[in-house]
Amino acid sequence: MPIYKPQKIDPEQIYPCPCPRKRGKLKPIVLTDAFGCDRCSLLFELENDGYNLLQIGGIDHQPHRWQWIGKWRSLRESRAYSLLEIASMYLTIWLFLTLAILWSLNLKAILGIPLIILLFTFAGLLIWRLLLLYRRSL
Repeated sequence: MPIYKPQKIDPEQIYPCPCPRKRGKLKPIVLTDAFGCDRCSLLFELENDGYNLLQIGGIDHQPHRWQWIGKWRSLRESRAYSLLEIASMYLTIWLFLTLAILWSLNLKAILGIPLIILLFTFAGLLIWRLLLLYRRSL
């Protein structure tokens, strides 16, 4: 697997747009360190080092960065999760497993329907939380 080194982005050159939907061309905007796409109307700013391209605006509120290695490589920022997020994940998993064990130990006759409702509620919350964390990491 070849390792590509990032190349410095030339502000005078035309590059393909990193947006895969429209297949436009990035053209430099005169008197700025910015590029504009001729198809998707996105604006991109050349960062100080000249190796990164930062998307300005767009639908997402998260900044998108790319490096040029002969093609655009997306730079994802690694996000460290807060202690509260990690604690809530482990607490939800622990409650879910506890309820599943209680359900399997024939305590269903005593707890019955409330236990089933709690079990599915915690399962839904756990799945929702995992999907939310997965989406944030993208």
